[in-house]
Amino acid sequence: MLVSEIMSKELSEVSPSDPVSCFISMMEKDNVHEAPVIEKGKLVGLVRFDSLLKRGITDPTKQRIANVMEQIPATLIPENTVEEAADVLWKSGLRALPVCEGKKVVGMLSVWDILETAERTKAFRQTKAGNVMSVAEVISKETDIGTARVIMRERGFSRLPVVDTDGKLAGIIDANDMLHAFRNPREKMTWYGMAAEMERITSLPVSNIMDDRPLSANPNDSLSDIVHELVEQKHAGITITENNVPVGVITVKDLLDVYASGMAQKGVYYQATGLEKVDEMVVETVHRMIGDTIQKVSTIVPVQFAVIHFKEHEFGGLRAKWSVRARFRTNRGTIMSRSWAWDPRDAAGKALDNIERELIKKRETARDRFRRNARQLKEAMR
Repeated sequence: MLVSEIMSKELSEVSPSDPVSCFISMMEKDNVHEAPVIEKGKLVGLVRFDSLLKRGITDPTKQRIANVMEQIPATLIPENTVEEAADVLWKSGLRALPVCEGKKVVGMLSVWDILETAERTKAFRQTKAGNVMSVAEVISKETDIGTARVIMRERGFSRLPVVDTDGKLAGIIDANDMLHAFRNPREKMTWYGMAAEMERITSLPVSNIMDDRPLSANPNDSLSDIVHELVEQKHAGITITENNVPVGVITVKDLLDVYASGMAQKGVYYQATGLEKVDEMVVETVHRMIGDTIQKVSTIVPVQFAVIHFKEHEFGGLRAKWSVRARFRTNRGTIMSRSWAWDPRDAAGKALDNIERELIKKRETARDRFRRNARQLKEAMR
């Protein structure tokens, strides 16, 4: 199957002179997270929602697209296969990429287009949500918006489940909710008035802006079921619950990880993304660390594939913080870990150590269970 067969030909585009609020409106209306920036019929850049969140824009009506747009890491052509496109989209870290003929954009291919193809595969029908989900980090309804914003920015989360006083799922807050909260400051406000308004907004509890009808699923649901729900409801993520208590989260990026990593045999043992602009010596160190961990883990349980995503978060000045999301798929299920540090090597080390500790813990638990069962059997035979 070719990209031309599944891409969207209806473009949601912006121009460099448009205000950022134009893109935010487009996000809400068309459910897009990236949009091509087109000037005089030619592709000149890309605007993306997570970059806006990272910048902390307070007045989107006064900021222009030209000031926030980025270079496009990759483009597709209509003749690319779906498998090729999935690999490029996966490595880009984006949810959609332009499809071009020369400099002209003829369509957009999104993660949704890829997942609708993945939904029909045997792997997605047979894999359970519990084997893919990331552990849920939750906040309470009383958590203020400012605190939630810091958690999402510093730890690289795109969404946070919200729980009530009993720990039950009460809502979800995502990047769209954050952008919407700061979207419409009052007109003709002084700088001091604007600062006071921002302080007022950030001090409000998240219950004021959360989605109180969050999408949820069971750990035993298949990935095909999960994709169907996400596509049907046009949600970028779903909370996995047991007795309505959040135990995990699955996002469209998690699902793309599974599809791209499990594609036809390509000899890809692991994939590390997000290090394109990092010094070569640092990258070599990170790859060596990943290789060492894979060797250690393989003595415990065979590793089928590993995916490690790096993301840089700018906090001003000369330093940037790094978040790492690692996923190791083994024949006993999937192990995931998140970490963050000021250096990508330190962040990777923390995430990989967590993976190793978790697998050792699982092995010891399995041994204890085996010994306990053997002891009980021996006693029953006396």
